[in-house]
Amino acid sequence: MEWKIKKGTPWAYGVWIGEKQINLVFEAAQRKKVKDRRQTEDVLKESENRLRVYRLSDGTSEDIRLKPEWKFGDAYAVSLVGQNPEDYGYQILQDGIPVPVPDSIGAVTVHGERVHLFKIPEFDWEDDKAPGIDFDDIYLYKLHVKGFTKQSRSNVKFRGTFSGVTEKLSYLKSLGINAIELMPVYDFVVTAEENSRDERKNYWGYGPADYRAVKPDYGVRPELAADELRSLVKAFHKEGMEVYLEILFDKAGDTEKKLACLRYWATAYHVDGFHLSAATTPMADVLSDPILSDKKIMSENFDGSCDRNPEGRRRAVYHNGFQENMRRFLRGDAGAADGFTDSVLKRSREQGYIQYMTNNNGFTLMDLVSYNNRHNAENGERNLDGTDQNLSWNCGEEGPSRKKEVNRLRRQQLKNGWILNIFQQGTPLIYAGDEFGNSQKGNNNAWCQDNPISWLDWKLLTKNLWLFEFVRELIALRKKEKLLHPSEPFKMTDKNSNGLPDVSFHGKSPWFCEDGNRTRCMGCMYAGKNEAWYFAYNMNSVRETFALPRLPENGVWEVYLDTAEFWEKGQTAADGEIQVEDHSIVLLHGTSGK
Repeated sequence: MEWKIKKGTPWAYGVWIGEKQINLVFEAAQRKKVKDRRQTEDVLKESENRLRVYRLSDGTSEDIRLKPEWKFGDAYAVSLVGQNPEDYGYQILQDGIPVPVPDSIGAVTVHGERVHLFKIPEFDWEDDKAPGIDFDDIYLYKLHVKGFTKQSRSNVKFRGTFSGVTEKLSYLKSLGINAIELMPVYDFVVTAEENSRDERKNYWGYGPADYRAVKPDYGVRPELAADELRSLVKAFHKEGMEVYLEILFDKAGDTEKKLACLRYWATAYHVDGFHLSAATTPMADVLSDPILSDKKIMSENFDGSCDRNPEGRRRAVYHNGFQENMRRFLRGDAGAADGFTDSVLKRSREQGYIQYMTNNNGFTLMDLVSYNNRHNAENGERNLDGTDQNLSWNCGEEGPSRKKEVNRLRRQQLKNGWILNIFQQGTPLIYAGDEFGNSQKGNNNAWCQDNPISWLDWKLLTKNLWLFEFVRELIALRKKEKLLHPSEPFKMTDKNSNGLPDVSFHGKSPWFCEDGNRTRCMGCMYAGKNEAWYFAYNMNSVRETFALPRLPENGVWEVYLDTAEFWEKGQTAADGEIQVEDHSIVLLHGTSGK
């Protein structure tokens, strides 16, 4: 290979490309302890470092012995000049063994060896433009790239890949989704260390990784996985849909490396934002970074960090608080009403709130109404892993059931859960498959289940089409009716001078809430100038009668939907009252007499 090789520039870890020039900076191997010649005591020995360069077209390689003058402290800096960087890849060898490259931007397999790329090919973005959707208007769908379409019933050509996700774009759009969050798509470590007895696979992708490299396994052709992901982003953008990456670094520190990683994904892949962990990510630096200033940032907290782009409202709180409050209310726990009302009102002009009933680290929605306990024996930890605080209710029988009463309750609870998730003021997050009742058989920690336990069961879309259509209707209603989701936080005052606050809470009697420690019945009214919406929540185990607030000018309440399917759409609430079946919700629409 005709390379001119010399000492490189030591700053900025990883690969930096010039005109037919490569600057590579990587950490040198540490000295290791070995026995002396007499095998009597440990001595320190320098490890041998080499760079192996591959020609990708034919797989030939050349080893380059690293000179001492190329070393700066504990790092080597090497400059390679004279060839097209896209045509070559490399490995770093320590004592003849390839080692991980934390700053890799991509890798391919050559003769069974993992070879890192100097440069990923250029991509034609055409006129790609970020949709720029506000958190108030986002309907977020979280998915695992492989598990989303791996099952044969997914009806896509390229199952378990980025292309498979792109094939489902029209499906997501028909549901009402306008943004997706991808679980880790960087090149994470799949298996345990070589000498470990642990044969489980890291399916979710959290932990050690090459955080700047695309997972080759998610490509139809692994060597083109980067282009596939970029094609996905481009296709979603064309449909006005955003794409976010979940990047959870496994260790704190290395601020500049992490910022460089996020900048790379933002510029090379045009992603619209990131879900990050404040425990391992310097949030203040992320929010103040000029290159990331228009990217959405989601995290469990921001520790008071200031945002260089406060007008953009680009950050959102992302944690389990909403989930816990709503699950308790759905289950009918005593004392859950206060947490419910807090979640209904949660809203801020400064930042968004990601709200969800389920996520990957817990039960699916179907399992939430089908299991009281975790069933994680398949994970190999004697069913001791995963939370035992599921806040779930199996409706009378653990797991699948043929009992009509159990299945009646589960049908209601599924619809109740969807109403609780969609009709609040944050950004609704849908965990993939919940819209058609996907189950993980009670496994609430399926991190190692790269199999049908975690893969979406698409035949359920046909079986539970009623649920998919119900969810689609809820999303469409929320988008259409601005009273249910106004552009400004609620003031709980009579803004329209018609005697009705913009939002108000009620018990079984209007304008009076029973003791929050005991009540399982709540009414919530959203009122405008000439119309109102009223949610009658009965989380009790018996039928309850709700007296409804009187509307101006002798207005009328009509049923819009009933999760118990007792009332039909359009029926009028006689005498200002409505009977609500046990564990059900009735939504009513009211219009004034004018």
